[in-house]
Amino acid sequence: MMYKVLFLNALFLYASTLTTEELAMFQPRLTDYTDPNTGLKADVYGRDNGDGSQTIYTNGIPSHETWTFPHSNSNNPNSIGENVVQMKIYSEPRLRSQPMNCTPPGFVGIATSGTVIYNWYPAEVRCDDVKNFEELDMCEGHPSPFNQYHYHYYSPCVQVPVCGEPSPLYGVALDGIPIYGPISEDGVQLTSEDLDECGGRTDKDGRYKYHVVADPTYFLACFKGEIRSDSGKEERQFICACPYDDQMFKRSADRVRVDPVCSADETDGSNPITCWDQDYLAALEYEIPFVWKKEEKEIDLIPCCPQGEDCGTSCSTEEGVKEVCEVEKRTVKYLTRYAREGTSSAASIALAGITLVASVVASIGI
Repeated sequence: MMYKVLFLNALFLYASTLTTEELAMFQPRLTDYTDPNTGLKADVYGRDNGDGSQTIYTNGIPSHETWTFPHSNSNNPNSIGENVVQMKIYSEPRLRSQPMNCTPPGFVGIATSGTVIYNWYPAEVRCDDVKNFEELDMCEGHPSPFNQYHYHYYSPCVQVPVCGEPSPLYGVALDGIPIYGPISEDGVQLTSEDLDECGGRTDKDGRYKYHVVADPTYFLACFKGEIRSDSGKEERQFICACPYDDQMFKRSADRVRVDPVCSADETDGSNPITCWDQDYLAALEYEIPFVWKKEEKEIDLIPCCPQGEDCGTSCSTEEGVKEVCEVEKRTVKYLTRYAREGTSSAASIALAGITLVASVVASIGI
């Protein structure tokens, strides 16, 4: 009997992915809000399908304020449009034997607001931190070349953290593991130093969860759980890109392979995708011309609302952080990108200060 319990614990994380209450949190952030970019209203919900799966649906329309894109403060030429995503996850997450390190371009999760979550790299050569890439709107979002509005890191428009109180659910990842806000069950704001290699931790109740924090990698950096074959993300989008391989983002004359590193079970969508990302990385001869080092840096943590105060629906405005909200400073080991020593191409790009804007690969649909 003990062996059976240990076996089940190895396959499944504690409890369900999302409780009934958490599924109900997937709803438009602002009631009856019409997005000025599209003239449409957000449609987002979560449901349990009763067959061992749960579905998060979004039509991709922002349910909170955004800029009108294209915007004069940003070099992003794209507009916001409707992008329907039906993400199907396991009701009980299944742990992988080892994490999937290649988080694909495009969405890797969905926030409770209905906006999809991307990883922390924009789709461009050099695998730059998105904070260094372009100006984002007051909700820290922007549209992709396919007009999909998305977040790369914490959006203050999804929730308002209360100082000293545990953060509620922020969203859910493609592998079915929940994503929580930055404050732990002890009332302490977390940073990447408090999390494991994938950006998660096990809470006091034994439940594994990801957290969104103020420093890189912001959201999950790898997948701890299995991804369903019918997850809603196409097989061709599971490629190995940043921070391991930026070749797919080079201009067409230099572009190399964009082969997927995972395959889906076409006969039974409830089976997990099969991935060989570890083999791909082991055989990868290309050496990306940058390295990431952790350096001490003082940063602003995510603004929070003092207990008992009314901070509205966000601590942020166009002008910055609201005066009523509090911002804690902390020195952290900040993940910083450097040109790799002895790599002339990296050095020349760094010295010239040239940013090569992405030529996004239409063939994988990100």
